[in-house]
Amino acid sequence: MRFLVAVSSTIYSERTLQIGSAVANAFAADLSVVYVGDRPKEILSTGVGLSRDALVNWNIHQPGVDVLRWAYRRLQEYEFIDPSAEQFDPANQVGDADHIRVVVPHVHGEKIRLILREGEPVDELKKETEYRDYLLTIVGGGSRKRLTRQLVQFVDTSLLFVKNFDPNRNYKVLLCVDDSRATKRAVIFGAQVATHFKSQVELLTVSKTKRFGPGYRGAAQWAEHYLKRQKVPFTQYFETGDPITVFTRMAGSDHIIIMGKSKQSPLKTFLIGSKPGETVLRAQGPVILVK
Repeated sequence: MRFLVAVSSTIYSERTLQIGSAVANAFAADLSVVYVGDRPKEILSTGVGLSRDALVNWNIHQPGVDVLRWAYRRLQEYEFIDPSAEQFDPANQVGDADHIRVVVPHVHGEKIRLILREGEPVDELKKETEYRDYLLTIVGGGSRKRLTRQLVQFVDTSLLFVKNFDPNRNYKVLLCVDDSRATKRAVIFGAQVATHFKSQVELLTVSKTKRFGPGYRGAAQWAEHYLKRQKVPFTQYFETGDPITVFTRMAGSDHIIIMGKSKQSPLKTFLIGSKPGETVLRAQGPVILVK
């Protein structure tokens, strides 16, 4: 099982890395940390520029190396990596296809992967998730409409948006259940999260009308039975109204919303958005979209 966490800076990615390592630890997952930077300026990409090896030898590092060094040290502080493990060495760079990784020893499953990519963030995250088989991609924010919609549309993994994450808050889990194909996987994933973090679970089904069709009733019944089999305590709700409005109202700022990730056509997503994507934009706290 492999998780990918995207970091952008030492200032804005602290919470993303912290919750990313905690979730990876909960699932005993291998963790890759990726930094996507701008493509090199012309002076460094022509004959005037230096090779990567020369840059390392002169102790001149590519943008992002310091961020990866910071991430590695933070993972040691979180004890995701053994604090006594070998220190980060930017000279240990290996070129893989169109990206670079820094090789470091790791005691948790496979070696941790620290990855440098250059280009547009969504394009490079998409390439990375196609290059390796990741189950979950962990990103920060979720407040920028265009970027959020692109991530939901083009990154073909489950997604965790670390939005307004407070490490001191004891989050509850709001499991959103409907008749979509991804709902069962969302319930299974949510049960694992709730069990590990000892979180309260609220099972929520929302219909736009007062009638709950057989698909909604069947999905809610399956989720109820699954959580009981897993001995996960929960409270179940059936609400009427606009689903996104109800999801975000009930979640407030003290729930992690977990829901299935829809697979509607790219054109429809571009024109009207998607329920998961719009939920991320309007949510006050973290959201997990399960593929």
